[in-house]
Amino acid sequence: MLAFSSPIGPPPATLWAQETLPQDAYQDAQVEALLARARAARLRTVEGIDSYEGKLRQRIYIGLTALRFRRERGLFEHERIANIRWTSDGRRVIQWTGVRTAIPIAGLDTGRPGGAEPMLTLGDTSFVGVRANQQLERDMADDLLDETDMPGFDFDPGGDRLRLGEDNWALDPLADTALAHYRFSSGDTLRIDLPADQPDLVLYEVLVEPRRADFNLVAGSLWFDSESASLVRATYKPARPYNLAIDEPGESDDVPGFLQPIEAEIDYITIEYSLQEQRYWLPRRFAFQGEARLGSFLRIPMTLEWNVGSYLVNEAARDLFVEGELPDGWRRQENMDVDQDGNENPTIVIVPTVEELRQSPDLSQRFGERSPLTFSSGEIDRLQDRLEGLLPTYQRFRPQFAWGLQRGMVRYNRVEGLSVGTAVTVPLTPKFDFDGTVRLGGGDRDLNATSALLWGPESSRWTTEAYHRLESMSEFDNPFGLISSADALFLGGGAAQFYRATGVSLGYEALGERVRYSVTGFSERQRGVALETDYFLFDRFIDDTVDAVLAADDVNVAGVRGAVGWFRGIDPNGLILTGRLAGEVGGGDRSYRRVMGAASLNHPLPLGLAGAIELGAGSTWGDVTLQREFFLGGSPSLRGFGTNHAHGTAFWRARGELATGLAAARIGVFSDVGWVGPRDDVRFDDPLLSVGIGTSLLDGLFRFDVARAVRGATGWKFHLYLDGLF
Repeated sequence: MLAFSSPIGPPPATLWAQETLPQDAYQDAQVEALLARARAARLRTVEGIDSYEGKLRQRIYIGLTALRFRRERGLFEHERIANIRWTSDGRRVIQWTGVRTAIPIAGLDTGRPGGAEPMLTLGDTSFVGVRANQQLERDMADDLLDETDMPGFDFDPGGDRLRLGEDNWALDPLADTALAHYRFSSGDTLRIDLPADQPDLVLYEVLVEPRRADFNLVAGSLWFDSESASLVRATYKPARPYNLAIDEPGESDDVPGFLQPIEAEIDYITIEYSLQEQRYWLPRRFAFQGEARLGSFLRIPMTLEWNVGSYLVNEAARDLFVEGELPDGWRRQENMDVDQDGNENPTIVIVPTVEELRQSPDLSQRFGERSPLTFSSGEIDRLQDRLEGLLPTYQRFRPQFAWGLQRGMVRYNRVEGLSVGTAVTVPLTPKFDFDGTVRLGGGDRDLNATSALLWGPESSRWTTEAYHRLESMSEFDNPFGLISSADALFLGGGAAQFYRATGVSLGYEALGERVRYSVTGFSERQRGVALETDYFLFDRFIDDTVDAVLAADDVNVAGVRGAVGWFRGIDPNGLILTGRLAGEVGGGDRSYRRVMGAASLNHPLPLGLAGAIELGAGSTWGDVTLQREFFLGGSPSLRGFGTNHAHGTAFWRARGELATGLAAARIGVFSDVGWVGPRDDVRFDDPLLSVGIGTSLLDGLFRFDVARAVRGATGWKFHLYLDGLF
């Protein structure tokens, strides 16, 4: 009953070859006997089932985020519900009862109240959104009419159920050749008490341990009914993440360097069955969660869930419009599907009106949330913990190298000039990685090096590190990114402030779905750096000079720093909140404390508009060094001012934005205001102030702003950046 499939493609042919069976395949005779019965059971269909009906609910979510983004954007969310029927002759019926589709990053949602009716607006953008929603609804209903199956769900009660595509990607632990690639051991036993006139259910767990850290092998926990040897629950994940360069050599050659490495990690795949008529094990619920990774920053989380309830086995069809006259506006169509054996299986699809689909009471009230719906968060945590102990140790080193635009190994700034480096990551075990980088700048000609031991998955990782590298004085900007490097190289911008740090650290970082936090202990030598190059390509066309670098304090400091960030909401048609709090305590040559925080709010407004505000403040205490003061200026803090325009031991800032309402493309006006200076002389009467106009694409993913400082400086500034308020 197990099958593993994915659009990634088939595993190497050698994986399927029968080899000399090892002696340690089974931990004991009991697990060997149970798996022999399970292999025999998987070859039989579920005898005695002539038909069944049920209510199927399916949900798909795809998001987009990055390690430095303040919040996640929703790329796609889809929920659909149907009454389904299967008969032993292969005939299937799908009668849809509710469907909702959203593309949050574009502001489209077919289930939004009033979404199909135009609203009073000040411009045409909301009407464009309404028309797009209406077209999305029509396309959605047309697609349902052509539907023949559900991703991850097999209508046949005796068929393979863990399907994510058409091609097998992993070796089935119950396959005949599995013993050469897996070890099996007995796990827990679960006894379920039933009424006195019925025998108790006894379930046995089999733990599946892959022999190699190979993406085409899985670690898993399988539960079987002791009486029938039927599979009643399966939870598994690949033995290691998928890596394009390793698993499909040559395919990554055409991928731009800044998007490499391309990886995909499956957190878990789980399916659970329910006992019907005290005889038949039928699928009850399924969940898949994973994340695709592009480069060192971009993340695409994905979830797929379904559940089936209200089973009726071997009963006549109820309330299904398979034949006869349909209600007004309903449609019916017969689709023909050909299975792997070449057999034609007809599927009758019935689709109600768009309005009935959109307003169905069956639709979840939690649509638009990132959290799982089919399994609880507690259940998911227990499943993942169970899998972690089954992952194999690495039997060979598979180092991964990065250079060029990969992991930002090429960058440009006024201290290093053109800085080129290389990095290597060596997997030591599934939990431990070694990561090392070296780089040399043509300006300062100072060799930077980092050596780190990483422990745990990226979502909850410990890092111990020794380093000698260039650091930024400000948390608000990223002077080492691709955009900052281009600004410095072409326009002479990127006026970030830097210092050199040499030391060691031990830190922990957790990347949750809505909350991220980190804490790091460090001991390092900090010293100043100087302007090493004032070259930029458009020097002849721009009447400007590259400013000198502030001289950082030369100190030895040890301490602890930490940060926590969170967000709520992915739907730009509703409330979105973000927040960040960071602090640091340092001692040694200088003793100081510093804390800062920021919060933002986005919400739709009347007349088809949207508004956003952001507030931030911070302060230091003690003998703080120059490099740990606060710096304001630039797109992250004060638009209209140069990067790190002013600095001090305390600050406050605010910004407000008013824009058109459609998240796909917005035009708006804004104003930024702030102050930075001595901690004991905080002022509100003469702040830095700017105003401007900007364009936002895809819910603030891309921003282009034109701003003018009206107090504290003069002139216009152009800002191109990612992850705007909206």
